[in-house]
Amino acid sequence: MLGTFSGVLAGLFGIGGGIIIIPTFFFIFSYLGFEEGILAHMVLGSSLGVIIFSSISSTFSHNIKDAVDWKLIRVVAPSIIIGSALGGITAGFIESDTLQGLVALFLVVASVQLIFEFPPPPQNPQTNLIGPFIAGGGIGWLSGVFGIGGGIFSVPYFYHRGLKMMNAIGTSAACGIPIAISGSISYMIVGLNENNLPDYSIGYVYLPATIIVGVMSSLTAKFGVNIAHRMKQKKLRIAFAFLVMIMALNLLMR
Repeated sequence: MLGTFSGVLAGLFGIGGGIIIIPTFFFIFSYLGFEEGILAHMVLGSSLGVIIFSSISSTFSHNIKDAVDWKLIRVVAPSIIIGSALGGITAGFIESDTLQGLVALFLVVASVQLIFEFPPPPQNPQTNLIGPFIAGGGIGWLSGVFGIGGGIFSVPYFYHRGLKMMNAIGTSAACGIPIAISGSISYMIVGLNENNLPDYSIGYVYLPATIIVGVMSSLTAKFGVNIAHRMKQKKLRIAFAFLVMIMALNLLMR
């Protein structure tokens, strides 16, 4: 069920599904008895592993509908990879409870920005290499720290650079691939020496949850893409914003 829902969300919003995977993994991993001190790291590392599957499927479906800006991807991808790897390393030095609170805070900020749409997106943004390269590094780092595909950061960024909402979502989905691969590898490496890891884990990535949820999400992402391409741009933006807010409140109430 989780994989099915997260896959649809990944295709619909270009987010990789992390904002629904993370709160659910917190509940599941707590139920399974994972050590509290590594709980957040296990959740975020495993979430990134799932996003590898959902982002590839979502990107493929968006690309068929010509909604991925590959020129922009080529500019931001190198810095995204570096930033995501550093984000995974950074997360290893942050306390689990602190990490969870920071995730919730950033989700709130991202949702408010989209609901009120400030600053308004320019009609004819000036494209250069420096801005997207720096932004890619920041998106990658934040995504690596918080264990998400980066859509809550990259969709607003691409939208405010002047891309249509549908193209911002498709391009964001493609960004999720290098973010998830680089970030999950970092979580694996950083957690290798942890003594309290559950069985079937590689570092902070719990393989059973990652593979099962990941495969299911890859199968359903295309349905989310089809829904997204039928929705009006404003409705899509508002729906995305409220989804992010709900996930933030869920984490804050834990």
